[in-house]
Amino acid sequence: MPAPHSKEDRPDLRAFYLSYVAAANARDMDLIASLYHDEVLINGVPRTRDDALRGFKETIDAVPDFHWHLEDLVIEGDRIASKLRDTGTPVKEWFGLPPNGRSVDFTELCHYRVQDGRFAEAWFMMDYLTVADQLGG
Repeated sequence: MPAPHSKEDRPDLRAFYLSYVAAANARDMDLIASLYHDEVLINGVPRTRDDALRGFKETIDAVPDFHWHLEDLVIEGDRIASKLRDTGTPVKEWFGLPPNGRSVDFTELCHYRVQDGRFAEAWFMMDYLTVADQLGG
């Protein structure tokens, strides 16, 4: 069994994740792309980095003012768990719901595994029922 990494050898996952959320809110797709492995598990499904970026782009295309507000962050080993409050006003169809001028404000839970300084796994659970309720769906 390999020796555990010393604290000095491990990346600062708090700083890593904070830079990720800041990049998402700044629409810095180059930085976001650099934080994902070429192949990554997203919600248990093998995907590519481009697939991960496509998800971001689809969200901000439909909700240009989408903002991720970090409410809670837990780091353990190579794992990151976060609770986000997401807000924005859709201007295009989003999750099958037409835009109607209403804004959304809902919770998103995320879990990640970081390997070699990049996301290797990402799990997202968004409160779609609240979104549908807020948008009148």
